[in-house]
This record gives sequence, C-alpha cells and structure tokens, in this order.
Amino acid sequence: MRTLALLVGLLLMMTGLPQAGSAQEAPSDSTYTVQSGDTLYSIAQRFGVSVQALQRWNDLEDTALQVGQTLRVRPPPDESQTVTKDDAATDTATAADTATAAAPTTVDAATTDPSTVADTTEAPSPPTGPPPLYGRHTVEAGDSFVNLALRLGTVADTLYALNDSTTAPLSPDQALRLPKRFAPPSHTVQPEETLYSIAGQYGVSVRAFRAANDLDTMSIQPGRRLRLPGREAPDVPPPGDWAEPDSTGAVAVYPKAFAGRLTASGTPYAPDALVVSHPSLPYGAVVLLSRPDADRHTFARVIDRGPLEKGVLLDISAAVADRLGIDADATPTVALRRVWMSDE
Repeated sequence: MRTLALLVGLLLMMTGLPQAGSAQEAPSDSTYTVQSGDTLYSIAQRFGVSVQALQRWNDLEDTALQVGQTLRVRPPPDESQTVTKDDAATDTATAADTATAAAPTTVDAATTDPSTVADTTEAPSPPTGPPPLYGRHTVEAGDSFVNLALRLGTVADTLYALNDSTTAPLSPDQALRLPKRFAPPSHTVQPEETLYSIAGQYGVSVRAFRAANDLDTMSIQPGRRLRLPGREAPDVPPPGDWAEPDSTGAVAVYPKAFAGRLTASGTPYAPDALVVSHPSLPYGAVVLLSRPDADRHTFARVIDRGPLEKGVLLDISAAVADRLGIDADATPTVALRRVWMSDE
C-alpha cells in the first residue's frame, strides 16, 4: 500500500485550464510560419482567434505543430470571420511536464531514450497524410505510461507530456505519441532541396515520395520532415520486454542509526519508506529497482545524495532492501530504470 500511495501521490496531478485574457491585436497577415516554442494555443492568443478555428482553417486533426509549418490565421474566403466566445472558452494549453498515470503497486515482469523532450510544447504530427515527427502506438489492454516507458527505455513523464498531459486512464485503441526514435524514418528538407533531389538521394521515385507524404504539390518547405517510402517505424517492444536498465551496480542499506536523520533533500530518513540516495538524479525522482537474479522489483523515490562508499550505485532504505530480498550485509547487483523525473 505504501508503494501505491507513493506513486499516486508523486505521479498524479491534474493540469489546469489556461486563464482567459484579452486577445492581443492581431497582425494583418493571413498566414503565419510556426517558430520554435510556438503552440497552437499561443498562436491563437496572438492573433485573437480560437484554437478550434485554427484547427478548422488548417485541417488539423490535433494541436501538434512543426517548426516552419505555415498556418492560416484568418478564415478562408468562404467562411465567416466571426470568432465566438464559446470557441475561445474551449481552448486549453497543450503542454505540461508534471504528473502521469498511476503505476501498479508491484511490478509484474510479464505485464509490465533514456530520452528527454527538449521542448514538449512541440509534439508535432502533420495532420493529414504526412508522417508524424514522433512515433505512434495504439494502446492495448494493460498499457500505462509507466509500463510503456519501461518497454521503450524512456521516462513516464516524457510520454505524459507528448500526449497533452492527459490524466485519464489509457483506453484500448487510443493513439499515443512516442519519442522521435520510434517514428518512421524521415528526411528533413534543407534549403535549396527539391522533391526531385531528395528522391534521387534515397533512390526512390518522386511519385512514391508524394504518395507516402500525401503531397498534392511539388513545392516543399525547408524544415519539413518527409517520410521515406518503404521504411517502417521501429516496433514497440511487447509487454514484459523491458528496455536495458539505465545503470546497474551494487547497493548498500542505510545503517539503522540513520533513522530520523535529515537527508540531503531535507526529508528525514524513515527505514520503512521506499527511498534511496543517488549521486545525480533529482530529488523526488521515481526509479524502478530490480534484481534479475531473484525476479524481485520495487519502485523507490530519490531523497538523498550518495552513496559515499566507492563502487556502490546507491543507498537503499530497509523497506527497499526487504522488497528486493537483500540482507543488511549483502551487496547484490541491482538494475536501475528511471520511471519519473521530478521537476524540482
């Protein structure tokens, strides 16, 4: 129960709606080129329109954007320019970096990069035909951000941010964004490149390139990523097939005399808490510790710096040692996988 309470407390927070504000005076241009750091919400505020209107005018299925993408920020000639208050009231911010779905109390190896997102406000996916800039996964029964992160070798908060910080339970057949390394192979258009030169570079026909990217024109903008015909995205590992651990090494159990002492984070050490020390992971980070030789696993939270003993990966509490089946005097090899990285 303590593990469940730890994970629910650390990994679940609801994101808030953006505060309503007066729209800025909109420039007179009818199009806008997406810049680094832009979101559909920030662009809508800048031009005094709603996110829904931008999605409608640009045939966007979601709120993902691509740097260099050209957006229509004024209605087409055949549509009224009226923006209703109801449209504006339904706009929500699309990026956050706090919280994730609840993790199971114990980890079952049969069911259960390190990559980071440099700018989680840009989780782009061209809307109608062009390939996604991020990978895709269709949710299966039993999937959660935590067990998917373990399979993919990333952290749960990366998946959380890529998927608009949703706190709702994942439902079967739901489409999720994955880190870029799980996207189909693609080519980023450089200045002066043409569709003919790119097709020649990869030894495929222009017709195949246009079909793979749903292009109805020969014009392509620098910065756009084009899917390579005939190249498939890497497979998502099946349930129970975890990625390689982030690190492995021996562990040491906190001495009993340390009970009640303040740790480096300011939190008193409690032997019955699932806590550990680590030389660099942020305080509050959640890790999964495993003993492959004994098929024992447990989640734990980083609250301290250390260990001081050379050749030891981390210090663990008595409760963690009990979960892993480690005696106080033993120093078995333990595998560490990052699950959630606190924002502290």
